[in-house]
Amino acid sequence: MWHRLRSWLNSTPISDPIGQHYASFMQLLFVTVGIVVPALKVASYGAKMLGAEMHREPLLYQVLDVGTDALITASAWTGLFLTRRGHFRQAALQFLTILLGVFASGEMVTAGLNQPAGDPTTWIVLALAGQILGRRALWMTYLALVACMTLGLVAVVIAAHPASLVPLITLRIERTMVFLITAVIVDQTMAPLRAALTESQLRGLELEKLNAHLGQEIVMREKAQDHLIHAQKLEAVGRIATGVAHDFHNVLNVVLGYAAHRDRLADRGMPAVMGAMEDIELQARRALSISRKLLTFGRKDVVRSDTFDAAIAVHELQPMLHQFFAKNTRLRLEAPKTGLHVTMDRGQFELVLLNLAANAADAMPHGGEFIIRLGEDVNEKMLTLAVQDTGSGMSEEVQQHAFEPFYTTKPWGYGTGLGLSAVYDILADAAGSVTIDSKLGEGTTFQLRLPLLERIETAQGAGA
Repeated sequence: MWHRLRSWLNSTPISDPIGQHYASFMQLLFVTVGIVVPALKVASYGAKMLGAEMHREPLLYQVLDVGTDALITASAWTGLFLTRRGHFRQAALQFLTILLGVFASGEMVTAGLNQPAGDPTTWIVLALAGQILGRRALWMTYLALVACMTLGLVAVVIAAHPASLVPLITLRIERTMVFLITAVIVDQTMAPLRAALTESQLRGLELEKLNAHLGQEIVMREKAQDHLIHAQKLEAVGRIATGVAHDFHNVLNVVLGYAAHRDRLADRGMPAVMGAMEDIELQARRALSISRKLLTFGRKDVVRSDTFDAAIAVHELQPMLHQFFAKNTRLRLEAPKTGLHVTMDRGQFELVLLNLAANAADAMPHGGEFIIRLGEDVNEKMLTLAVQDTGSGMSEEVQQHAFEPFYTTKPWGYGTGLGLSAVYDILADAAGSVTIDSKLGEGTTFQLRLPLLERIETAQGAGA
């Protein structure tokens, strides 16, 4: 039952932190006042009617007594209605205004002579004004209470009660001082809470803005990375264009050679023609393979993770790698034929090797040796890929900045500084890593690691 009541009390659409903090209490106060005040008044008048004491009080006092209680009751239920609609400050303001008006009317009409000694109205008004409406409302309420008591003294003078004036002045001074002390206590108590809640709200808004800004930066970074990878693909395609043109030139020379000697082939008979056709088909398939790789590699596609054999991919990429290096550079591949399966975008895997090959070619302008070693770390189930060159090497300072975007040691116009950055991002996205081992004048080795899948044939055998 209590959980349902608490849930109902907290279900008000209030955004202000102070309002949220006091909404439950004020709703309970409104309901209590709305029920208790009329119930007590009915009980009080019932007792007076039974005791025949009604005629002893002036009619004006009776009307004022009933009217003020009716106003307080109506104000309490109005406050509950406004709070449930999310208008908490309006609810509190109208309730406190009615209480202050009741206090003022009592001071004026009764000339300050008939106020109950233990009337809690003034304390409730001061406390709620300071806690809910704020510092300004607290001190305005205090001044209003002082003004009401002053008007009460004026009413005493007008009503010609000189004998009661001195004790009333003394009482009003005492109450003014007590109200002042109460207002100071409420003010000093609520100031830190309001400051903390306001600061918390401001920090919350700043945090929301920062989160939104961070989300935008993440989206922009992902888009920039896609553009970067595509740009690296195009750069790699441009660098191998010369070698590809040379391969196509060889293919076309073979085809044209057979075409130029068609008469001689015809004289040799059908077997010679069939052999020539087979050779032409082989060369055409080679050209088709090269063109398909270029089209697939250069196309700006969405990254798609797929399971493929890294050993086969490296072997198939070997002809394209040759195009980066001069004729006096030796390319050596130490890798098994099959059996090293990984899951990532194959185009990005090839882009990593092409970028590293391009860096190695720049480091060996006069030739050297480029080595790719492919293996596996059985204990950690990781693919190990070492890419080594015998070039100029890197200093420790260059190695520290090598994977930073746009960092390059090449002359202006000869490098973007994005190749190794793309390598690092691609491997990080695939849960892999890359490290550098290099010394000036002794070459460079890039150590790559990628999560290795269990062998396909082993998985199939287990499934069978």
